[in-house]
Amino acid sequence: MQRSRHVMRIATTSTTSNRVNETLDPCVVLMKQLIAKHQHLWTDEKIYSLAQGVVYWNPPQAVNDAMVTAINDPTTTLHSYAPDEGLPELVSAIKLKLRRENNLPSKGSSQDDIQVIVTPGANAAYMNCVLTLLSENELSVVFKPYYFNHVMAIQMTRGQEALLVGPIDDDGCPSMSWLKEQLEEKGKQIKMITITNPGNPTGVSLPTSKLQEIVDLCRDFGVFVVFDNTYEQFDHTGANTFETESGDGLTKAGFHCFSDEHVINIFSFSKGYAMAGYRVGYVVVNTCGEDGKNVYEQMVKVQDTIPICTSRISQKAAMGALSEGRPWVERKVKTLDEGREAILDALEPLEKTIGGSGAMYCMAKLPSGIDDMQLAEELVEKYGIAIIPGKFCGLPGWIRVCYSNLPTKECKIAAGRLKKGLIDLCVRPTTRAS
Repeated sequence: MQRSRHVMRIATTSTTSNRVNETLDPCVVLMKQLIAKHQHLWTDEKIYSLAQGVVYWNPPQAVNDAMVTAINDPTTTLHSYAPDEGLPELVSAIKLKLRRENNLPSKGSSQDDIQVIVTPGANAAYMNCVLTLLSENELSVVFKPYYFNHVMAIQMTRGQEALLVGPIDDDGCPSMSWLKEQLEEKGKQIKMITITNPGNPTGVSLPTSKLQEIVDLCRDFGVFVVFDNTYEQFDHTGANTFETESGDGLTKAGFHCFSDEHVINIFSFSKGYAMAGYRVGYVVVNTCGEDGKNVYEQMVKVQDTIPICTSRISQKAAMGALSEGRPWVERKVKTLDEGREAILDALEPLEKTIGGSGAMYCMAKLPSGIDDMQLAEELVEKYGIAIIPGKFCGLPGWIRVCYSNLPTKECKIAAGRLKKGLIDLCVRPTTRAS
């Protein structure tokens, strides 16, 4: 394989912020640039992207209906600022959803203690957490492979020195032995721990029992846990399922979340409801004690400083999505089964894979000597397939593959191309330089 000329590179100029210069490059932008670079080779056939984590379906019709109603309502002040924390009617609808679908708050806790801030997407919710919780010279724990935007938020605001990166076990779960050792060694220096469940990029749904261990351990050491639940409706094995009463009296499955005061939960409308471009997420804080109250009050300050609020029209759209509810999303998610199996089969020639039990991703380990960045470019150029190099997730020599961005028929075609590319470039003996 010839050494590729990557489209992007880390900036080193001293005219811009060192922290921004040292932040990871946005890998999704990189892959879009690689697709554009080689598009002329695929004029008769399309390049299939298995890179960015999006879904192939459109939002529910109720989203469009809600926006049309809002636009046509002369009393709807869509041009105005919304309250920092979100439109009251949306916040109320979210709290109802949290109680029915996420066990928030848990039994014995007060609904009044659960506070919501509607944000311009889940990434903005996470940035709110970083800026609210993490002071200079304090540490934030992430586990690799990690979600690149989480790491970028910490690098950009607190610097690389604020990152403490831990390993996962063979089953894709964060290493509890490592975490306990770090908490005992570094004590109060560790301020927050981030867990994405179901996992991005691992594609693993962590069981509730494992998450409970993390919650309990962090409580013992006085550390905040930030759970990114963006993929809550993509818990394919039901690792976090609990039975919940819906508004119509029927028992349905929900996604269990933790409501402890030291736990902060992040959610998104981008994935299940296919509303990525609307930029609506939310962060949930339990204000049952003084620490929780302070976190919420300071986070509103962060919200007011950066976005001020999420756009009113997007919040109206979110109201429409919630009117359809979890069953609408679950029907869509079920359509991913065949594509997921096709992608897992495509990765089978490689020595190790993880994922498939949650979210919309799988990861696979490349043979020794194969550069994941070079492989990514050759897959685009020669096979019309885009993936994410594992380097951006903290695992060079691996790749991340998304199986939700194409309908089943196209996903199977893409999987066939991917499998052929991996066999040609990684498995068959070649004279390629290592």
